[in-house]
Amino acid sequence: MSDRSIPSPPRPKSAPAPTAGPGTISAGGFGCCLVIHGPAVIDSGDAADLVTRLGPVRITIAGVMARCAAEEHGLSVCWTGERPSAALARDPEAVLVNRGRAPDSGRIFGEEVVRRLGRPLVHIECADRVVIAWDGADGQTVAQRLGWPLEERQAGPPAPEGNRRVIRGCRPGDPVMVDGLVVGRATAPEVQLASDGETLIAESGCIVRAHGVEKLRGRGPIRLSGAWCTAGTLRDTPPQPAYGRSRTGRVLLLDHDAISLYRGLDDDVCGVLAVGDDTTAVLLHLGVHLDLPVFGVTDGDRDGLLAGEGAPGSVVVEAVGERDDDLGCELAARLDGGPVAWEEFVAGVLRYLGDRVRVIG
Repeated sequence: MSDRSIPSPPRPKSAPAPTAGPGTISAGGFGCCLVIHGPAVIDSGDAADLVTRLGPVRITIAGVMARCAAEEHGLSVCWTGERPSAALARDPEAVLVNRGRAPDSGRIFGEEVVRRLGRPLVHIECADRVVIAWDGADGQTVAQRLGWPLEERQAGPPAPEGNRRVIRGCRPGDPVMVDGLVVGRATAPEVQLASDGETLIAESGCIVRAHGVEKLRGRGPIRLSGAWCTAGTLRDTPPQPAYGRSRTGRVLLLDHDAISLYRGLDDDVCGVLAVGDDTTAVLLHLGVHLDLPVFGVTDGDRDGLLAGEGAPGSVVVEAVGERDDDLGCELAARLDGGPVAWEEFVAGVLRYLGDRVRVIG
């Protein structure tokens, strides 16, 4: 997958996803490349500080929330839609940047990345402003330029082979996600998941959500060993509202797949039909930033990934006695891909669904 550049200064707030191409910022330091994990590094101001101090030649970010934060803060980056380990694997000299909810959780994340990479790694952990040299990596130059202490660590042995995963650094109540789908809720600091490819069980530390597991299996056999497994909320900072997007155009359908928003977003998209509670929550957040209204179809099993209202014109409905999956299939069949006026589209959907749903937002 090719990099997608997010230019600086920010594009007009009504503009869609950036087009593919190289994205760089001017090199004022020693030429390092940064791979930023998550929006917290950007929202906290750490990313701007690191750019000033290190002058990286390239910044790559992981996750749609990190991309949203980068656009809001005018940070020039590249976005590939990959997990951090994949971005780091393409550049042996790249440095990982993270801000854990606590110093311990930051190190847990860094260790997991190193295990997946299988090589030394320099890790800038902003939670307690430390440079971590994993498995013999040379972090001295980065530590000196930042004026931060250098900590040398060895990653533990890889997890045993098999279709199972351990997610550490959780907080009881955290939503547990596999490849962007909420499959349960943490009950302990460590979650152990296992699968036979058809279903998913929690060996410890988690209450599994059957509906989320069903959606995960719908994508194909469950393979935990190669999945992106995380726990916790996606972003703590409210989005910055934008204005100016046309309310006439094409409706983009995203069925339990908020991660694909930027891949499908073009100039002619005037709104999103979102199917799924957590998909709706994520898209409402991103929609505020993009001035993109959302019609969300839910069935009441949301897991608190994000909270808040969407862009003007957004509507959220909850199915009455049915599943959002089934309603989503019906509505998808009614989309012909042609242009619509958003308000007329919403009114038509509400008339079609009638008392099968209730408006909740």
